[in-house]
Amino acid sequence: MPDAPSGMEEVVLPSDLEVLDNIDESTLKYSRLAGIDNGTAGMIAIAAIEAVTNAVQHGNAACGGKEVKVRYEWEPGLIRITVHDEGEGFDLSCVLDPTDPERCMASSGRGIFIMREVMDSVEFEMSEHSGTTVTMVKSA
Repeated sequence: MPDAPSGMEEVVLPSDLEVLDNIDESTLKYSRLAGIDNGTAGMIAIAAIEAVTNAVQHGNAACGGKEVKVRYEWEPGLIRITVHDEGEGFDLSCVLDPTDPERCMASSGRGIFIMREVMDSVEFEMSEHSGTTVTMVKSA
């Protein structure tokens, strides 16, 4: 396959879980533009959906007046996805371990774990005043 061109696309979405279909489609599209295989692109889409779900539900507390910004950056063999919410941030050290036997049947709490398992790099930047930004990177 010839090298894919580099690019960047940013979308601003309402803080609503109905945007998840868009995230799935967009992530698959930009992952493929980076030359990433379909199986890996599907896993990247799951990580992106988890990040946006967290931004809507936890970051923005499902507040319809807030937005979620998603930026896709791609180059041959690499995709970077940045998700930003307008919430108050959170203490990453307070996130419970979903692999703990006492938490294994919990109905939520696996998003960050999934992102970290799927992506090569997951970084959080938090601010009480300007929201949380998660940046995820995956190489082919």
